Amino acid sequence: MITKRQVGFFIRQWLLTRWIFLVGVLGFLGLIGGMSALFRVEMALVAYTSLLLMGIGIVVFAVDVIKEWTKYRRVERKEGLVSGTAAELILQERIGELEETLKARRDQDRAQQSEFQDYYTLWAHQMKIPIAASQLLVGDLPTSKEKQALERELFKIEQYTGLVLNYLRLQSFHEDLVVERQSLDVLVRQVVKKFSIFFIQQKTELRLEELNLMIATDKKWLSLLLEQFISNAIKYTAGGQIWIYLDGDELVIQDTGIGISKSDMERIFARGFSGYNGRISQQSSGLGLYLAQGISEKLGMTFSLTSEVGTGTQVRISLEEERLVID
Repeated sequence: MITKRQVGFFIRQWLLTRWIFLVGVLGFLGLIGGMSALFRVEMALVAYTSLLLMGIGIVVFAVDVIKEWTKYRRVERKEGLVSGTAAELILQERIGELEETLKARRDQDRAQQSEFQDYYTLWAHQMKIPIAASQLLVGDLPTSKEKQALERELFKIEQYTGLVLNYLRLQSFHEDLVVERQSLDVLVRQVVKKFSIFFIQQKTELRLEELNLMIATDKKWLSLLLEQFISNAIKYTAGGQIWIYLDGDELVIQDTGIGISKSDMERIFARGFSGYNGRISQQSSGLGLYLAQGISEKLGMTFSLTSEVGTGTQVRISLEEERLVID
């Protein structure tokens, strides 16, 4: 549909490129009038000649307007430019060359990205074998503080490896999406159970309320989203308390940890940003919250994060079902 703005833009541009011809025609008519007055030419003849020239001029300009308007609409609809002048022909050739270069660069980038994903996907899968073997070996050790420490570190290695794999999978999110009705209570308790060793060894108190809510979502991806927030809460709340409860249609994960500084809050969702806490503890990959933001967007969810140094952090995840979307 043609808008007034489009028509106005076209008219302005047409006048800017044709004003010299319009001035020339008016000047020529003025010259005829002046010469006829100077040499006392019969006015009827002058009027006839002027009207004839004006008619020819109007036809020429009308044809030009129609031609330029057709070209303008073709370009606007991305149907290509019809070359009318030598300059336009050269411009069109250069645009074609740039498009071919851009296409080649995009194909190259896609190939490199695919190779990158294949390499790290293979690496992540290969890492699962030594991790599983190490877990079996550690499981055979007698109970001791050293065994508990090894179990903790193996769990972290497994989590970080999974983080890389899921970061790569996020690029093809909807190919791996299965939306079903899920019990939020069951789902959250399964995630919490994975981190039970840290709750026990760090003496972190968990207050998990009944989460009587059924939601339509992808179990794997929502679990991964919750893992990022619960993992961070445990990581920075040793000896403190963590609450998980429902507030209306929001799932709240709140802790009494060390909190996040205001300067870090501005960048915590940036890829690779570990922040002050991560640098001090050397426990941050810089991917967790970046991945959480990506997952929440893909699931059609929203969340907010508030924090105060020395007081703790609160995450509120909106579970309104009308927000859940499948592309």
